[in-house]
Amino acid sequence: MINKLKKQILLACAVLAISGSGQATTVYLRDTPASGHFAAGLSQTGVGSINNSWSGRAGTLDLELSLTSPSTDFFSLLTYCIDPVRTLSVGPANGNGSSFELLSMLSYFSIYTPAVADPTATTNNIQKLWANAYADSKTTDTKAAAFQFLLWEYIADYASFNLDTGVVKVTNAAVKAQANAWNSAMTSWTSTANLSVISGYDTKQSFIYEPGGTGTNETVPEPGTYAMIGAGLICLGYFRRK
Repeated sequence: MINKLKKQILLACAVLAISGSGQATTVYLRDTPASGHFAAGLSQTGVGSINNSWSGRAGTLDLELSLTSPSTDFFSLLTYCIDPVRTLSVGPANGNGSSFELLSMLSYFSIYTPAVADPTATTNNIQKLWANAYADSKTTDTKAAAFQFLLWEYIADYASFNLDTGVVKVTNAAVKAQANAWNSAMTSWTSTANLSVISGYDTKQSFIYEPGGTGTNETVPEPGTYAMIGAGLICLGYFRRK
């Protein structure tokens, strides 16, 4: 009877660890004191438009991330927006940060952007783009803007890639050329990045996050890691008692 119960508990722990990859964890974001959101030298205006109306700065965002609130344990995060229509809203510099939800990219597209016809394909495109072009995107204004608009194109115009029509339009010739070049290179890229989303739910902007990636100065567990840690503690506690 005891052996049977042990096997059942081990099975439950394994299922919890595997299924945890789509679960969400609360994190906190705030602005950095000096940048005003955008990383210096990596933003550009007049690149294009969203839904024929919005036209503003596009590029790498310089934010700070924490796992607890209130907290002084914030670390830097260079990131890009993932939602082309939501308002950018994070906590003020030196504050406690605004709460966000950390979850897998595939879960984000399935939960918060159900209009995306193929969440898996969209996730794969972004993971390949990030792995192969993210570092290069931070080198010039043009490349940073191209990277941001290309992300939005994959998300908002998933059915047909065209930077001249649809929800996302790029009017700056240099930015458009760079975005098209990266998109054309997609077929030859093989490496992918393991990405998550810092989600603003249905009300505010969300951001791409690579756990342990070059955009941060500290490693943060992936969303599913918390579930695996919990599963391990449950199992350990049971067998220690026995």
